[in-house]
Amino acid sequence: MAFTSTEKYYPKSSDLIASIITGIIIYSLVFTASYFVGTFKQDEYNVARAIAGITNTSILILLWSLIYFIVHYMENYKKKEIESLIWEAAVKDYELKTLKSQLNPHFMFNAMNSIRALIEEDPESAKVAITKLSNILRYSLQMERMEKVPLEDEIETVKNYLDLERIRFEDRLKYKLDIDRDTHKVEIPPMMVQTLIENGIKHGIAKRTEGGEVQLKTKMITTSDGPKLKIEIRNSGHFSEEQLKSSNGFGVSNTKHRLNLLFGDDAHFSIFNENGDKVLAEIEIPITSQNN
Repeated sequence: MAFTSTEKYYPKSSDLIASIITGIIIYSLVFTASYFVGTFKQDEYNVARAIAGITNTSILILLWSLIYFIVHYMENYKKKEIESLIWEAAVKDYELKTLKSQLNPHFMFNAMNSIRALIEEDPESAKVAITKLSNILRYSLQMERMEKVPLEDEIETVKNYLDLERIRFEDRLKYKLDIDRDTHKVEIPPMMVQTLIENGIKHGIAKRTEGGEVQLKTKMITTSDGPKLKIEIRNSGHFSEEQLKSSNGFGVSNTKHRLNLLFGDDAHFSIFNENGDKVLAEIEIPITSQNN
């Protein structure tokens, strides 16, 4: 942490000088009073001894002033450190809330239009779709208060999301889930997987006349840094090199930022073209006692 000013840690020099002068004055008064009441024998009192006494006392006062200076510095340093940590935590919390609170309004609009069209064709399926949409909305509201959620909760939301998208895309959208049971309780940032899948559908499958498939796979892996959860999201399509390098898509930049805020360098995210006709997004999240 860089410090741009020492003023907030060091006591003002005027305060320090005032303390020293006050100490010397007090000593001089005590010394003079002692002389007049006979504490020192007059024949033993001489100028040299007085100067020596004042000098010794001045040194003592300087030492005490130095101690005061150090204690004051440490107290202010710790105070500023605590204030800085509180501020950083508040900023981090705000950033996380901002990043995870963005449920794509276009998805909501498309889902409601699809359900409206389905009501006349298949009322029972429309009821099921409304339930799935309400579950997604409830989940998005609940996760506002949480930094991480169990993977199984996220997967349930992903299923609801994909089922709603299939109403719109019909046979043009297929999906396959391969979820390792050992990963169910691992905690991840909420809406992260859903956002990446939505990103894949929007920029990949939706642009293909024949549509495509979304594949989601989770598993536990062992790395040199310890055990991790690995999430693989594949979708039909192809990203240009410019798209991959810029990382400006909401799903990509959002994921990178959130992982960095929560796990630092211990988490990993990458996205790249695979075999020419698929895009693969990979996420690795460290397993700790807090998220397992």
